[in-house]
Amino acid sequence: MKIIIPVAGIGSKLRPHTHTQPKALVPVAGKPILSHIVDYLIAGGFNEFIFIIGYLGDKVEDYVKSKYPKLKASFIIQEPREGTGHAVWLAREHVEPNDEILIVLGDTIIDFGLTEVVKMPHSALGLQKVDDPRQFGVADVDSEGFITRLGRKTYHPEI
Repeated sequence: MKIIIPVAGIGSKLRPHTHTQPKALVPVAGKPILSHIVDYLIAGGFNEFIFIIGYLGDKVEDYVKSKYPKLKASFIIQEPREGTGHAVWLAREHVEPNDEILIVLGDTIIDFGLTEVVKMPHSALGLQKVDDPRQFGVADVDSEGFITRLGRKTYHPEI
């Protein structure tokens, strides 16, 4: 399985911390956000990563290569930066048609049942319920837990 981690954003909500370092390298609990993610995935048995870099991407690449020298890592520059979907699309040349992939956002510290997720017989998207979804987007979910509709940050569901 290949792990795709988009880390190209400028981190405008974390200013001034992201003026000189990418959001993925901002420290949380003593280590960069990206290390929390990569360490978790390595512990789960993964070692093949595709990083989509952009803003201060050289710092992300240097960090990964020095902190994780044994990791099989590819780096793709996203320019222009046109969102998460575009970032994942850029990874297409590094993924074979039958490869399984796991996409983990590079600014999200994760803690989920990794073993259960990779054994799922279908594609899955992890969601987190929040009080005000306008900042994050909205997912409508049916009674079986399947997503029926995804909305952008500007989407307002009918209530």
